[in-house]
Amino acid sequence: MSPMNRKDTIQEKFNELRRQAEELMLKNGTTSPPVIVESPLELIHELQTFQVELELQNEELHRSQQELMEFKMRYTELYDFTPVGYVCLDRKGAILNANLTLADMLFVERSSLIDRPLSGYVFFEDQDIYYRHLRDLAESKNRQVCEFRMTRSDGAIVDVQLESIVFSHQSWRPEQYRTVIIDISGRKQIEKEREELRIRLHQIHKMESIRTIAGGIAHDFNNILFIIIGNVELAFEETRDWHPAYPKLETIRAAALRAAGIVKLLLSFSQTANKEQTPTDLIRVIKDALVLLRASIPATIGIHTEFPDGAVMILSDKIQIGQILMNLCTNASQAMEETGGLLEIRVGTRVLPQGASGACPAGNYAEITVSDNGPGIDTGLLDRIFDPYFTTRDVGKGSGLGLAVVYTIVKNHKGTITVQNRPEGGARFTMFFPMVDQGPEVKIEPMDESFHGTERILFVDDEVDVAEMAQASLKLFDYRVEAMSDPEDALAVFKLNPGYFDVVITDMTMPKMTGVKLAEKLIRIRPDIPILLCTGHSSLIDEERARQLGIVAYMMKPVSMSEIAKTIRKLMDQKKESQRCY
Repeated sequence: MSPMNRKDTIQEKFNELRRQAEELMLKNGTTSPPVIVESPLELIHELQTFQVELELQNEELHRSQQELMEFKMRYTELYDFTPVGYVCLDRKGAILNANLTLADMLFVERSSLIDRPLSGYVFFEDQDIYYRHLRDLAESKNRQVCEFRMTRSDGAIVDVQLESIVFSHQSWRPEQYRTVIIDISGRKQIEKEREELRIRLHQIHKMESIRTIAGGIAHDFNNILFIIIGNVELAFEETRDWHPAYPKLETIRAAALRAAGIVKLLLSFSQTANKEQTPTDLIRVIKDALVLLRASIPATIGIHTEFPDGAVMILSDKIQIGQILMNLCTNASQAMEETGGLLEIRVGTRVLPQGASGACPAGNYAEITVSDNGPGIDTGLLDRIFDPYFTTRDVGKGSGLGLAVVYTIVKNHKGTITVQNRPEGGARFTMFFPMVDQGPEVKIEPMDESFHGTERILFVDDEVDVAEMAQASLKLFDYRVEAMSDPEDALAVFKLNPGYFDVVITDMTMPKMTGVKLAEKLIRIRPDIPILLCTGHSSLIDEERARQLGIVAYMMKPVSMSEIAKTIRKLMDQKKESQRCY
């Protein structure tokens, strides 16, 4: 409002007060205003009117003061208790005024903020961001926004957003900066969790891709090993043990079987589904895992083991226990990869009293320690190494999930895990698992040395070398074999005379038609036909699923032909027995 307009408004207000004063005088019985101004009565009237006018003015002034007080209180309440920090800075960044919200945000008294530079509360590593904010504000005179961290008086870090404008109340006064400080710690936490979830999903997708690729490689690799083992067994039939080549064939067969075992372990440890925990020999699981471990860590790192005599039984999922050992040992080997070193794995048993190891109840426990003589772990990080996505390795060299997975698996097995630095150097992980008395389930089947027979077998495998090798090998056991590499041709041959064949052996992964599809079509034609599924690897089928589909036997390649012959003989004998009983 301009000064002229404000003056007119004030004059109108006083004129209104005068009119109200005159009306009050008339209402109180005061003589009407005389016409003659020079009369003494007129003077008295004027004085009385002026007195009433002053009283009204006094009441209006008092009412205005009350309104001003109430307005000031509302302004103070709004300013101090708004959910964001307000601060007024001079051009050098010193605090001229601040609200209570900012004081609470920084855990300080408001009075201690006045005349102090705001930079004193800015996190040291973010000082450049703050000073750039002030410089841009001074140069552009436009609203500026930035984000950085501030340090509370108790040392805690707060993520904040600054929004500042330039304010000049009067042209002759120096500029001031009016700044809003918003605590965005909650938003940053949500963003962090969202990013962690994105990384986790990326890791899951990557692991799924790796698992799919590994499954395909395992299938091809097992087929190759199947051919090697089968042809070595054929060569044994043509070579006597005194022949110079016989020991070499034995070496080839042993190496192929060892490779097959490694593939099998690799596939089992890559599984992610939680399985039922059963009585498991811890020593056996660790020894199996060491086969993979030795092949995956540098030769400059030695492995020393100490195991007790006999079995150490715990209730566990053996795949997950193997994964624990692989993750811990891989971490240890990475710590020693530049200098080399020694990896020590010890297994023992201990009787723990109540509370001896964390939350473990009293009882008998299996104790596993995994130690290395690397550089050890920074003492400030010991409490964080089991956190998801925490890693001290360079970007791209570690996901930060390995030890978090170990911790989760140990807890799921009702165990405990601790870590400490060894006095002689390196780190030591110690785990305790409750022991059980029952032994592992062992299926004992009667051995029948006579695997021979004269039954007619339809053998189907898209690998021509596999089909030819199987045909030649099974003929050594006197079986009559029709080997085919095209599942559609095999189906056509079967349709011509469904009762001709006694057994069908089929691969799983084949072009045109999978082994499962072929089995379903064969069973539809002849429901009593025994089918043996023999596969290198498939994520679509397992032994339980195969039996649900009516497939009577399931075998994983590579398998010796004598084992296949034994299975055929067992199926045929069972069929004859059931027919005799019927």
